[in-house]
Amino acid sequence: MRQLQLGIQNPGLALSSGLTTNKQPQSGISEIILATDSALQPVYLLPILAQMSLDKRWLMCIGEEPSINRSWVLALGIDAAQVLHIKTEQHCFLQVCCKALAAGTGHIIIEWPGKITDSELAQLDEAAEQGNSYGLLIRRR
Repeated sequence: MRQLQLGIQNPGLALSSGLTTNKQPQSGISEIILATDSALQPVYLLPILAQMSLDKRWLMCIGEEPSINRSWVLALGIDAAQVLHIKTEQHCFLQVCCKALAAGTGHIIIEWPGKITDSELAQLDEAAEQGNSYGLLIRRR
């Protein structure tokens, strides 16, 4: 049996790829939908966390419960002091996410509660572009 490494070995890889251009994306929102309590969650999230941590910004998790745990962070060689969990009220969830993305001081993992509208996604994308940051939007089914 072959074992695949979860770490990204090529720091030149982007979180998303453009097939028609050589310009590397500098910001944006990616979305992933995971089954609740999925055993495969680390397989999906660890390579993304490794990529997000390459430029030594804060890594912020916004949501009810953190999507990542301390052992994952340490296994990737990420400084645990650079990882924040932010719990916010439902009525200001979108504003907090947008402010964090627009600030440009970190990359954001967003545990989105329920469905997201096109308008909300557009606001997150605009904030990420403004802050030159990445956001990973995680939804559960």
